[in-house]
Amino acid sequence: MKRWYFGTLGALVAAGLVVIVVMLVLPKPPIPGSLKQQLTSTLIVPSHKQATIDRSSAKYDGSLKVLSFTVSIAGHKLVMAEQPTPDQFVDVPQAFQKVLENMNEYDSFDSVMGTVHLTKPQSLHGGQTAVLNAKGTLLFATPAANLSTDQWRRFFNSFTVSQ
Repeated sequence: MKRWYFGTLGALVAAGLVVIVVMLVLPKPPIPGSLKQQLTSTLIVPSHKQATIDRSSAKYDGSLKVLSFTVSIAGHKLVMAEQPTPDQFVDVPQAFQKVLENMNEYDSFDSVMGTVHLTKPQSLHGGQTAVLNAKGTLLFATPAANLSTDQWRRFFNSFTVSQ
């Protein structure tokens, strides 16, 4: 009887350890579920293999429908903001182009998610913001320090739609 008891107890402890290890090894969702449930647009994030999303920095403004969070990639920190693509950008494509002009677009390139537009808004005094309008989401990425076009390209080519 003791042998059966200790055998069963040992099996339960081993199973518990396996569950704990699996939970520690599996990647956590990039954005907490409570925030993700509130989103009304597609969540586009960099691959967890390329970048680290600071889950504690994630904030959602329900009145503006804007999700913001901080990402670290290759030693660079970026603040990302995502929102549903405004209807006027869909109905009148020139409206999006006008926004890019007002943000001082200086370059663009194709990525796995779509065309990325690099801008230098006056409000950032020479700082950069990358803009992506894809899959019903308007995304802005602003680095703490300017990035080269190649760095931007590598960053955006790591993006995926979060499930």
